[in-house]
Formats: sequence, structure tokens, C-alpha cells
Amino acid sequence: MTVPRHLVSIDDLSLTEMEALFEKARLYSEDSRAWSHVARGSIVASLFYEPSTRTRLSFESAMLRLGGGVITAADMSFSSASKGESLADTVRVVAGYADALILRHQSEGAARLAAEYSAVPVINAGDGSHEHPTQTLCDLYSLWIERGRIEGLDVVFAGDLRYSRTVHSFAYALARFRANIVCVPQPGFEMPTHVVKRLREEFGVEPVRAEAGRLGELAAQSDVVYLTPQKPHQLSLFTDPQGLSVEHVDAVYMTRPQTERFGQDAVLDETNYVQLGKRQMAAESLRDAVVMHPLPRREEINADLDGDPRSIYFKQAARGVPIRMAILASLLGEADCLAGPGTARRPAWKAHAEGLVCGREACVSRTETRHVSPKFCLASRVPLLASCAYCSHEIPFGAVGCSTTRNFHLPGSRDLRKIRPDHMVFFSDPDGALAAGFSAAARVGHSR
Repeated sequence: MTVPRHLVSIDDLSLTEMEALFEKARLYSEDSRAWSHVARGSIVASLFYEPSTRTRLSFESAMLRLGGGVITAADMSFSSASKGESLADTVRVVAGYADALILRHQSEGAARLAAEYSAVPVINAGDGSHEHPTQTLCDLYSLWIERGRIEGLDVVFAGDLRYSRTVHSFAYALARFRANIVCVPQPGFEMPTHVVKRLREEFGVEPVRAEAGRLGELAAQSDVVYLTPQKPHQLSLFTDPQGLSVEHVDAVYMTRPQTERFGQDAVLDETNYVQLGKRQMAAESLRDAVVMHPLPRREEINADLDGDPRSIYFKQAARGVPIRMAILASLLGEADCLAGPGTARRPAWKAHAEGLVCGREACVSRTETRHVSPKFCLASRVPLLASCAYCSHEIPFGAVGCSTTRNFHLPGSRDLRKIRPDHMVFFSDPDGALAAGFSAAARVGHSR
């Protein structure tokens, strides 16, 4: 049986594949009614456990434009999920009705779980605050159309950067294209530490304090940070007293407060939320910037910008149809944008763990316990990092055992480099390793 190609994360696509999807989307957009032969006879099923307007309708429009059919469960509260059916069982059943599944779910890592059980391609239409890869492709495609390139662009992220999954996915993708990101967060809703850490460690992006005077009122109340590919003249965020000047911006990406995902510690006064209007866009560095928003918006973009030629958020939404046409055609095998079966871009080896659970309460490994047991990946060997296989949350550990020698080592031991990834067993602490029958290695005290 052929293993289907899934789109769970933006990491599932190479840069070459993304650019091929952009080219195909541009072709489809020239006459969207001319492609009704592409997916004739194929059916997609849309499973939406969370409300959606643009994502669901643009996917369904895309499939209909390709000549295929759609079956939809737009409100899962009226489905068998309300009777207690697990996501794993729903996926196995519905995969028998359709040629691809489009899933939106409130649990982080839900799409990864669905891909494990589905016999047909799974497309992640948003999983909690984790990822939204097709929105990222839509955003990248809009930049590519408007600016003719992505590499080297300067993009401002403003608003709720803490809970916005579109911001997180978009930031990773922009970093891969070697673009620069200027963070103008709502105070208290800064880019999460784990996102900045990954940008730095995996993509070589350096956080630097930004001299934001040229951003005018937009940045008046924010601690602005410049996330940019490392260059010899730059200093780190923590040692650079002057910062880099924000001279010219290519795009402003505004986000609404993601109130549906706020944690218990999140407090927001929406009357003081970051605002964007013609006055703010008059700042020197923003004069030529396009204004983007994943929608829906609240009050963060004033209506006086709707008629401004720099505002492309409605064009951005419309472009969701051709880019999703390209995604569907490719995963259904009707377009040649994807190179092959595909492998995750991030290095990951299966890791074993004893007594460890993912620390994120919203992770699917904690919300779908009947058919899911915690799974971990070795995300990096140097430095040694383990992460949840579903939501990518970093897993803290206090000891690492070897399944062949039955010895364990402390995290800083040099001997860990000699252990094969699939032989590693992670424990929360040395006592856990001892309780599992592992012995302290003779060189446990030797560290880097």
C-alpha cells in the first residue's frame, strides 16, 4: 500500500516545492474556471472541529473549481464526535469516503495524529495554536505575487504574536526564505520563547533590539525586536544596546487578539490593542508596505485602510483559492509540484520515554488519550533536544538511558553522542531511570 503524502506542517514542503505551488497557483488564477477536468471524480472531506469561514470555503471552492466533489462536516458538534467518537476513529471512517481529508482541530498535533491513521492525504487546516500551513502558503504566495520575491524582504508582525498559529508558521517559512521579521507585539503577547529559540537554533536567525522610531505610532508602546538572518556586524538581542534601524518595510502583517486560545495568565485590554490605520501607515518606513491580515479582523485595522492600494488582505483571502487548488491537485497526484513521497524537513528520530508526557495541555496526546500514547522525537543531537512528536513542544529530561547497555547518563554527558537515536530512552530524572532498571554509567559525571 502506497503511503500518502500529507501536508501537516510547512516543514513538510521544500522551498522548491513551495515555489512550484506558487507557479501553479498563478496559472490557476489566470482563469479559475478552466481547470474543472483536473480532479474530476475525486472527493475531499472537510472535518472542522473549530469554526471557519475563509479556510473551509476556500478549500471547498478550490476542489469544486478543479471539478471534484466535497463532503463536509462543518460543525463537528453535530457529528459522531458528540457521541464520544475519537479523532482516530473518525479519520479511519471518513478516509473510506474521500480521496483527501482537510482537518481543523482545537488540539495541537491533531493533524499529525490524523496522518497516522488516514489512508488518504491529510491537510492541516489549523491545529490549535500550533500550525496553519495552508494559510502560510497563502501568505507567502501573496508576498511573492506582490513583491516578486520573498528572500530578503522585511516583514513586520504586529498584534498578538503569542497565540497566533499563522504568525508562528509564517515566521518559520520566512526564515527559511532568508527574509527579515520585525516583531511589534501587543505588550504581554510577544513571540513565544520556543518560537524564537527555534528560529535562532535551526534557521540561524538572530534577535536584535530594533531602533523603531521610523515605525512611528505603530511601535510606540512595544519592545520591538528584529529577527534577521545572522550577519557578522550584528550583536545578539541581549548585548546590543543600539539595535538595528528599521529603514524600509515591505509588508505589515497584522493579527487580531486570539482570545479563543488565551491561557489563564493572558490579560488583554482590547481598548489599547495595537491599531493600524492611515495615520500609522504614514510612518516613513511603511509608505510602500503592503498591509496583510489572515482575517477575521476586529478593530486592529481601521476601515479607512480598506480602500488604500497598499491594503491586500481581501486579495490575500481570495488568493487562498488558487493556492489551495495547487495543494489539492498536487496531493491528489494531478499536478507535479511535489517531488515525491516527502519527508519532514526537520531531522527527527523516534525516541523512547519512560514516564514522560507532553507539557502542553492542548496537545492531542493529552486530549485524545484512547488511541494516542505520548510519542517523542529527537529533534537534535547537538545540542540534545527531544520534542513531542505531535505538537513539537520541547520535552525537558533529566536522564538519558541506552536500551542496549541499560546504562543511563546525565544530559551533559559526552557519552550520549555514542548512543544511536533509536536506542535512547528519556527520563524525567535519574530516579526514574533507576526505577526502570537502568544503572548509572561509570562516566555519568563527565560532561561537555
